[in-house]
Amino acid sequence: MKKNIFILAAFIATLTTQANTTFTQNNINTSVNEVAKLSVNVLVTNNGTPLAGAIVSIVQNSKEIGGAITNAKGIVNIDLENYDGKTVIINTTKTGYQTIILNGALLNEKSKFTVAIQKMMANMPTSKTIEVENNIAELITNSENKVNDANNKAEEYKQQAEEEKKKAEDAVANSAEETDKYKKQAEDKAKQAQEDTRKAKESAEKAKETQNQVNEAKEDREKAAMEAKKQREDDAKQRIEDEKKRTEELAKLKEQQAKDKATSEAEKMKKDAEKQANKAEKDVQQKLKEDEKAAKEKAATEKKKLKEEAAKAKEEKAKAKKEAKEAKAKAKEEKAKAKAAAKEKKEAEKAEKAAAKAKATEAKFQSSVAKLDSKQSKLQSKRDKLRSIQSKLDGKIAKGKIDATKATEEQLKIDSKSLKLDAAQKKLDAAREKLNRKYKKK
Repeated sequence: MKKNIFILAAFIATLTTQANTTFTQNNINTSVNEVAKLSVNVLVTNNGTPLAGAIVSIVQNSKEIGGAITNAKGIVNIDLENYDGKTVIINTTKTGYQTIILNGALLNEKSKFTVAIQKMMANMPTSKTIEVENNIAELITNSENKVNDANNKAEEYKQQAEEEKKKAEDAVANSAEETDKYKKQAEDKAKQAQEDTRKAKESAEKAKETQNQVNEAKEDREKAAMEAKKQREDDAKQRIEDEKKRTEELAKLKEQQAKDKATSEAEKMKKDAEKQANKAEKDVQQKLKEDEKAAKEKAATEKKKLKEEAAKAKEEKAKAKKEAKEAKAKAKEEKAKAKAAAKEKKEAEKAEKAAAKAKATEAKFQSSVAKLDSKQSKLQSKRDKLRSIQSKLDGKIAKGKIDATKATEEQLKIDSKSLKLDAAQKKLDAAREKLNRKYKKK
């Protein structure tokens, strides 16, 4: 019986130790995700192309805690010491480009940021701030609530263990009373054994049977105690594993939220870049319209000038015709004079020779003019073809069906060809003027 009491007391001590151990393991405080050392990766691009030479700095509480300059691939790795897990500001700057400010960024061991910056243009602000929303405060609050719940449960487990301890102590007291009772009964039976041998044997057999029952009860209690202890140990391990799993899930949640936010910011930066590209396309389109208007105005001026020259030529022709008519009349008068007959004949022959020479000269002149007109026709055909190409490009730009860079390249090609045609036209006009001077044409 005394041995049984000792086993029961050991069982009570085990319960108390397990309860205290459980409470200690669950009494955990939640803090911000502090990291002793980490490396932040930032990729800086311009219109999708990696940008070298950009300055990336990480600022916290108005103090720079890390910074570096992007390499040829537009990448920079910034090492931080004793990062406290709180939000930071990531500044990205480069001369001639708009500064991008990511305000409220959170960092971890796998932090990677993509920052798209644009070249400065007219009316563009020198910097752009992107607010990065995060749920770190909410996550910490939720974690603290979970830990508090775990601590409360641990306190409940402790109280339950103390109650079990008290019950066990009561059971020990009751067992002591029962032991005294059994002892008295054994003494009575011993007296009866002395009085009657047969009854003594029967009592001995009954005592043996009772001892066997007690031993079996003892084994059952020890087995139950071991199973209860194992169950409590398994429960404690499970609680630790559950807490570890919750912590890992929380870390994964933080990481996933950071990745999702980075993706969202990248999409926003892409939209901003597209907006800037559209603006550039509109500026190019406006410039092309202005150039086209200027070309049309120049053509109208040349047409007006041509009309004026034609009217002047008509007037000169009429004047020449009138003078020829007057000369003819005067010649008739001179012819009537007998004295001037011979002289008139001589002058007529001379005039005939001059007319023949003038005719030959005129034929040669017209042949040269025909060659120049042929060249002018070919040049005009090339200009019409170039104008058609310009019209198609204008249509693509107006409908936004062409990249701004490609449109600029094609426009430069058209402008180059147009300049060549202008040079050819100037050369052709000079040749025409030289021909007119040679043949004394106006």
